[in-house]
Amino acid sequence: MHLHHKNLPAGSDFIWDRKHETPPIHRRSCDLSLAGPCDIKAGLWEATAICAMWTVRILTLVFAFGVIVVAPANLSEKCLQDTMDYLSDLNSKEPKTYAMLMYDSLGKQGSGIISGNVDRLGSYSECLSVQAPGKKFEGEYCKMHVEQEGVKFVIGICVPDSCSSGDITVMASMDLFQYKGESFLEPLPSFIILNETTPVVEETVCSRGLFPMDTFAIICLCLSGLFIMFPVIGSIHTVVLNFLASSSFEDCKTIILHRKARTPESQKPAEKSNLPLEEEYGSEKKYTCTEKVLKSFAIQENFPAVMAGTSKNQEYPSLNGIRILSLLWVISIHTNNSFEWLSNVLEKPKYIYVVSGPVFLGVDTFFFLSGFLGAKSFLTLTEKSGQEVTLVMALRYIYRRFMRIQPLHLTSLCIFIGLISLVKWGAFWEIPKFHLDSCRVGWWANVLLINNFTPFEQTCIGWTWYLSADFQFHLTVPLVIFLYVRAKRVMIAVVTLTCAASVITTTLISYILKLPIQYPECDSQCQNNYWVEYYMKPYCRYGPFLVGMILAILFVRKQSLYFKNRIQAALGWISALALMLTVISLAFVLDDTQSSYSVMAALYQGLHRTLWAVVLGLIFILCHEGYGGIVTTLLSFDVWGFLSKISYAGYLVHPIIIYFYCGLQEELFHYQDLNTLYLFIGHCALTFIIALLSTVLVEIPSQRLMQI
Repeated sequence: MHLHHKNLPAGSDFIWDRKHETPPIHRRSCDLSLAGPCDIKAGLWEATAICAMWTVRILTLVFAFGVIVVAPANLSEKCLQDTMDYLSDLNSKEPKTYAMLMYDSLGKQGSGIISGNVDRLGSYSECLSVQAPGKKFEGEYCKMHVEQEGVKFVIGICVPDSCSSGDITVMASMDLFQYKGESFLEPLPSFIILNETTPVVEETVCSRGLFPMDTFAIICLCLSGLFIMFPVIGSIHTVVLNFLASSSFEDCKTIILHRKARTPESQKPAEKSNLPLEEEYGSEKKYTCTEKVLKSFAIQENFPAVMAGTSKNQEYPSLNGIRILSLLWVISIHTNNSFEWLSNVLEKPKYIYVVSGPVFLGVDTFFFLSGFLGAKSFLTLTEKSGQEVTLVMALRYIYRRFMRIQPLHLTSLCIFIGLISLVKWGAFWEIPKFHLDSCRVGWWANVLLINNFTPFEQTCIGWTWYLSADFQFHLTVPLVIFLYVRAKRVMIAVVTLTCAASVITTTLISYILKLPIQYPECDSQCQNNYWVEYYMKPYCRYGPFLVGMILAILFVRKQSLYFKNRIQAALGWISALALMLTVISLAFVLDDTQSSYSVMAALYQGLHRTLWAVVLGLIFILCHEGYGGIVTTLLSFDVWGFLSKISYAGYLVHPIIIYFYCGLQEELFHYQDLNTLYLFIGHCALTFIIALLSTVLVEIPSQRLMQI
């Protein structure tokens, strides 16, 4: 639509340029300076127009009087008066500019309704820019949740800010909002609905007052400020210390001491013993506890720690590539999580990298890597202690794991909640509103790392369920290693029974609840069962972590290569690729519909994540023993080593970036491969930039503090 004077749509039947064009009511088809019949026609035209104008005004007043008489008692008088003024100014022969803007920002029916484009959001910013004459009221954007013959959709409406959500619902139910006899609540087209029914407004939600600055938000903002203040103070303190230890300062100190030596008093032994010593300012100075704490936050020391080192000095460089590719996989899935995308790509195998088939196997890759590295770390501790596993060692391992996770986890939580309270959100404010409300009641579960057991509506920053599950898995590492050191056969029996119990439990839950294999498109109850009862529960996701632990034990106890020659390596690659293809392809073949749910679909749910970890283990062994070829080269790029150092922060911050991007939007956008690729690249770039800052400002300082 082309824009006309003051950004108003040209060609509309109620808008014209008052500076350059005569209003339509005064246009004539003949010269008014001529006498005769033309004057009579003009007079009749003007009289008719005046009569029509007064008729509209009288009908509006009568309608307003009738509304006031029958209006419910809970309807605000100020809201009703402002709304009637707005509708009167809109329906008059010469509508006022503010009224036209309010109506123009109304959500109207568009195209693509058959494919699911039923929501009518309107213009959020245009509504908020409205101000009535005399500053009687300003525009307020609200969403009316409407239902018509089972189809639920949203209509964005601009109303006076004196109205509450309940006022809008009441007036909409009275069909008060009309323009030229047509209701603002335009019904769905006849090819969508069966009967000629009218839309019903179930509830209305307005943007005003949704994010109050309460005590919870203020505490989060204060804590977020500390995360910035400490690195600044630490950096300044380190600059001062480095200057005191520099050669230029030493030269100045030498000159000062040399001048003092010329005075007679300086020759006294007592005076000499009181002079500052070299080690006070030199590089050998012993720092106090406070100075060590401040230096731990110094940016100029933490930043090189992230940038230094490549995959060449790491024991398992191929793991870096697996980790980063899995992180990119997760980001791509979160980038594309939309209704139109699901309807376009979910059933197409070529989109496997962005979720089709098994859901979120990238997270299971993280569990596999975490199990391998955790068990390898604890085995190293046992070797240093003489092959003994003590309670103190186990508690120390768990404590270090807790402190490894929590500083950055809780920091991201505080920053996210603090920013939610400050940012002026767009038409999709429901996203941050849900997280803010959830965190107000469920933050304690994040502190204790049990938020994967809380109800869905109390899950604070829901993507951190992974951290809770991962920490709960690490609680079992000391026990498994203890059994490995003391009784290997008992360990094998326990591991086998645990893996079987996880598979059976997951299979039974999937069969009873009829959980889909692919991304759940079922009703709300089915989706809630999928995410809460299956996806986030540790007993359903333990398999990949257990595979990682067993692989670490095999690496420690092995005396020779597992693949002795190229033939064995070729068989290993064939087995790995065949198993990977089976895991992916069965997701498209098995019947997981609610009406005819099969036992094989449930068994697949119980097995496929563990089998995926077995595939990763085979590929890792082949690459580590020199049979990876180009795969080893790709997985061992130096850039993966750098990105791996900030991958934990990347996992935590990337949903925040996506939520802010979506929450600040004003309009829906259509899915296209090119647009999605562009968004994915942008989200990845911002993720790694912010992850680098988070690692330097929070993660590394917290690790250095533990070493003091």
